Amino acid sequence: MTLPPPHPAFPGGAWPAVPQPAAAALLAVLGQLEQTQSMSPTALAKARQPQLELLIDHAFEHVVFWRERLEHAGLSPARRPKAGLDPAEWERRWANLPILARQEVQEHEVSLRSSRLPPGHGDTGESVTSGSSGQPVRITRSTLDYLYWQAFQLREHVWRERDLAGKFLSILRNEQRTVITENAHLVENKDWGPPTSTVWPTGPSFLLDYRAPIASLVQSISEVEPDYLCTFPSLLLEILRHVREHGIKLPPLREAIAIGEACPPELESLCREVWQAPLASTYTAAETGPLAFRCREEERWHIQSEKSLVEVLDTEGRPCLPGNTGRIIVTPLHNFAMPLFRYEIGDLATVGTGPCSCGRTLPILESIAGRARDLLVLPSGELRPPYYGHGAVMEIRSIRQHRVVQTQIDRVTIQLVVSRALKPQEENHIIQSAEQALGGVFTVSLEYVEGIERGPNGKFAEFERQIPLP
Repeated sequence: MTLPPPHPAFPGGAWPAVPQPAAAALLAVLGQLEQTQSMSPTALAKARQPQLELLIDHAFEHVVFWRERLEHAGLSPARRPKAGLDPAEWERRWANLPILARQEVQEHEVSLRSSRLPPGHGDTGESVTSGSSGQPVRITRSTLDYLYWQAFQLREHVWRERDLAGKFLSILRNEQRTVITENAHLVENKDWGPPTSTVWPTGPSFLLDYRAPIASLVQSISEVEPDYLCTFPSLLLEILRHVREHGIKLPPLREAIAIGEACPPELESLCREVWQAPLASTYTAAETGPLAFRCREEERWHIQSEKSLVEVLDTEGRPCLPGNTGRIIVTPLHNFAMPLFRYEIGDLATVGTGPCSCGRTLPILESIAGRARDLLVLPSGELRPPYYGHGAVMEIRSIRQHRVVQTQIDRVTIQLVVSRALKPQEENHIIQSAEQALGGVFTVSLEYVEGIERGPNGKFAEFERQIPLP
């Protein structure tokens, strides 16, 4: 990938450019990330360790919430020898540090904040989760943490080899759009915005409000002719279904980018079928920043281990072996304003193994299953992701939206939004495919609804469980 020269810091220095200070800081981090992405797991863990220990020492001294927990786990500065702990002993003590629950962050928000920041970390701001799983979580972040966040955003552009001169279209929430009309309310900007435009010249970007009707969004896409389109996976699925059903020919697209939700299994193939475009996806959380990027070479995810320590644990709190699915536990490494050690983010993932054909040696997640709350409860009490035969639903072009609802321990309802009534054989095909995919332990029924609304954050829940966890 050939990147353009960065914005010069002064006239007469366009090439080789001396970058402006903000760009220089981002490029310095990005340059280091180019080296760490090919480190061995052992070397990467060793390089990361001093950063983790600095964060622990700061939290012990300046964050009330962590003092007792770190001391009890044997991780306080006084209980760690100056020569350091050997890896096995470190892992033992680290495992003694309790998992931090979402509810604890909500309840102890004030005592989780640092009383002071180290010099150079800048001001503090606030990130707020969407609240899709209940009450939102508020995270205090430093300017330095935000800089690292941005550097990893740039890394994803580089990994995907995007043409920065292209048109970038986002279909997300437009906070300035207070009156909802049939119009998609297209907003045009001269560049892609930070952090990309902080470093390099870019093409224009556009914003559409996700609350506009699908037909209006499709029309605007045709008018803009974007090179890149970024939106929620569920909305992208709706757009592709609409285009396919109505035989609409969309302008060529270099890449679709899915953010904010777990990707339905059929989205990749439908994107290539309808748009002849590859699908990119990022796994990011408001509490932590970027956690994993989907590899361009393989349909797997590289953990951004330089930004966060990511663990995948089973129900007993033990690290999952490759091929097994567990809870994602995250420790962001650079947010000294509100350190979060072993934070359970609420998602599930399946551990993968290398090597990856792209050559990068960062740890791999085979798949990301989404929120733990979105698990199906089997009659046996076992929990599992709600795989229900997506393909049978996708085959029927008149289905505009669908949602699976577990209404009882042995009953599942598939809600459908359709443009025409389904034939009996189509209904039977959906039911039989779902019952088979669900292991033959559920009775499946269909329910026709006028529409399925998104949450206030624009995200869409493809599965809803109406019974409590065992």
